[in-house]
Amino acid sequence: MFTLNTSRTFKQPVNLTIVDENGKDVKGAFTATFKILPHSESRDLPDDIKLLDRVLVSVEGIEVPGEDGQPLTGDELLSALKNDPSASVAMSSAYQRSIVKKNLPRN
Repeated sequence: MFTLNTSRTFKQPVNLTIVDENGKDVKGAFTATFKILPHSESRDLPDDIKLLDRVLVSVEGIEVPGEDGQPLTGDELLSALKNDPSASVAMSSAYQRSIVKKNLPRN
């Protein structure tokens, strides 16, 4: 019998492209840990930022310097990533793509 854990978490690679100060694309990747959000809780979420507030658990392999130049950690790191337009779109896409892609019919 298959057992479904409805409060599961999973790790997913996140590919990110940003434009640097010279207008050049800089590509990188990191890993995000997400938790599954039930449909009953996701129906009324107005945008991707709210989705990340509910599903993003942690990240690894990415560094964001704080105002003092030291790397942010914990909730400060997650907030900085969710607040960055490129990072937030990349994380939302990784979450949604992982759910859809893994559950498409296989031939």
